[in-house]
Amino acid sequence: MKKILLLYGHELSHNALKALIDADGTMHLAEEVSDVGEAIEKIRTQQFDVVVLDVSAPNKNGLETFCDLKQAYPNLAILIINGSDQVDRMANFTRLGCRGYLSYTATSAQVVPAIKALARGQTYYASTHEKLDERDHPLLHERLSIRELQVFFKLIKGQAVNSVAEELSIAPGSVSVFRSKILKKMNMHNNASLIHYALDHHLIN
Repeated sequence: MKKILLLYGHELSHNALKALIDADGTMHLAEEVSDVGEAIEKIRTQQFDVVVLDVSAPNKNGLETFCDLKQAYPNLAILIINGSDQVDRMANFTRLGCRGYLSYTATSAQVVPAIKALARGQTYYASTHEKLDERDHPLLHERLSIRELQVFFKLIKGQAVNSVAEELSIAPGSVSVFRSKILKKMNMHNNASLIHYALDHHLIN
């Protein structure tokens, strides 16, 4: 029986996803959490076949949550459930190693097959995935690595270098290096320009 961890956002989507998984009978919803820190701790002590990540959580950007999980566990099979079916939103996740993606426009009949596909080591994407290669201009933040994105999300929230370093368990000097790389890759000059970019692209909740 496949072991699933559900990292949910809103209670409504939580209940719907739980009902779908429980009704299947071949999967075990072993853990249900609403905080990425708690999820990482669960993954540290247990083995899960798939993590279902509902990125509608109101207190944290979904891409930031995904980066936190992938930085801690690079080989983790994560199915993204997102309210948006926009190609750019999907690209944010797939280029960083997301193996499955469904928007809220997907049918309930797609959820269980998607989870099972990831559990088998396969991928499962919505039809929007076919449009990824048609984009003329990938967004600037798509140039960043997972670690750089982690730093980016903390900088755009106004956190100081020492605060970022403490939360990510890295040296303040490393944060400064990552900040320089971020600014260079995104062709920007300071934190204020990063914040404006994040607001324009809905990267700040």
